[in-house]
Amino acid sequence: MAYTLEQLGERYGAWWIDALGEHNHIGGLDSTRWLLDRAGLRPGDRMLDSGAFVGAAARHAATSIPGLRVVATDMNPEFLQAGREMEGGHAVDWVTAATERLPFASASFQSVWALDTAMPPRELARVAAPRATLCLCCEAPNDNRGGAEAFFEEWEEYGWRLSAHRALSLEATNTWRKAEADVVWRHTFYEERYGKRGYGGQLDLLTSLVQMYERGEAGHGLYVFSRG
Repeated sequence: MAYTLEQLGERYGAWWIDALGEHNHIGGLDSTRWLLDRAGLRPGDRMLDSGAFVGAAARHAATSIPGLRVVATDMNPEFLQAGREMEGGHAVDWVTAATERLPFASASFQSVWALDTAMPPRELARVAAPRATLCLCCEAPNDNRGGAEAFFEEWEEYGWRLSAHRALSLEATNTWRKAEADVVWRHTFYEERYGKRGYGGQLDLLTSLVQMYERGEAGHGLYVFSRG
């Protein structure tokens, strides 16, 4: 049986399912479209959406570029099963796998994506073709705190060079604020959904995220790297 998105939110008691929905990354569909416009994909190419949740980005890409071959992976088979039943799910191959150990040959994909999920540089680089793009939506160090240079150097070690970037720190901060306010405002609903202890843990996490972003301790962005 495939769960609906609403049922997944209730089953797993996770604020990020309730707050972000099927496009489970900052910026949602708009971010997916921005990355896809810069991914350099053509009919016949292969794209990997790793840690895909219900594969919203994979489904969008597969139905936007005729002939594109798209694979979505996630460790949780219930997430993939739900995505398979959603619009565009028929156009995607669904594979249960951890991003740290992907079951694909080296150089298998012309574009590798990791959207607000685990992004092990060595493994993502391994499955990418010699000429490929790497599309990320992720937390990254703010320049005013240092560390941004190290972030880019980590990818450069595997031959990647930044080709496009879009800042999302303000959007991420507002997303966390909105989610926190919703969890507080509808506390009765979320206490029943998550349990009292789970509710407290989810709220503490959201509060920490809001504070971290407001203090400028972290930033968020879209990144397109290329090589070859």
